[in-house]
Order: sequence, then structure tokens, then C-alpha cells
Amino acid sequence: MIYNLTKKSVVARRPVSAITFLSRGRGMIGRDFTDLDALVFQNCASIHTFFMRINIDVLFLDRENVIRGLRENLRPWCPLVRCDDAVSVIELPAGAASRSACELGDTLDLNAELTEAEKRKLANGKLLMPTPETVLPIREVTK
Repeated sequence: MIYNLTKKSVVARRPVSAITFLSRGRGMIGRDFTDLDALVFQNCASIHTFFMRINIDVLFLDRENVIRGLRENLRPWCPLVRCDDAVSVIELPAGAASRSACELGDTLDLNAELTEAEKRKLANGKLLMPTPETVLPIREVTK
């Protein structure tokens, strides 16, 4: 799970990390957000949206996972989107950044897992929660 520590809100519940050469190259090309709700690229400061068919929100993070760049509702066929201060990029469904109240300067936890009590609160529609207590690594895309 990706959690906004500054705003105490959930950014993504089912993030996937693009680690392999193929998964990084493909990104969201030919995909939608059915089986994932965020695609994370480590060691990355720029993306393109060639061949994509959906709009996305993009968060650019520095080494401390602070949001240094934010592009909302980015359309397909954009040749280059870049943030010089970034070392990680998160691609989200369009509207996800505003729903989770993400802003420049917010700090994210990319490996958060909710406690059972917090999961119940989330199921009841309450997005604002206390800080997560446990950590779970992001699963890797292997396709």
C-alpha cells in the first residue's frame, strides 16, 4: 500500500513495482488499472505516455519519498514528463492524486500495510487514518 504520511490518506492499495527491463519498458502501455492501482518506477526521473490509452496522474518522489513533482490527468502520447529532483515515479489512475489529497512536499510510505482496525475504517469509507504500524514490500511485475 502507498500511504500519504503527511495527509494520512491512502494513495494506492495494490501498488506494483516495475523492476525488470520488460516491465519498466511496458509500464502502463496496453493496460488499465484493473489488477493494480499504482505502478512504481525506482531510479527513474522521467516517463512518456506513448501508446497508452488512459489518462494518468504521476507523482515524482525524491530519495526521502517526498513529492517533488505532480502531474494530474496526463493524457496519452505525451513524449516526455520529467522532474529533475526525482528518483522514483508513481503512475496512478487519473484523479487518484486529488482523491488522496497529494500535494508537493507530502511524504509517502511506499511499503505501508494497514492494521485490521484501520482496514475496517477504510471499508466504512473513512480515508483519513493513523500512521500504519507494519511494513509489506511492493510486489514485482514479472510480465
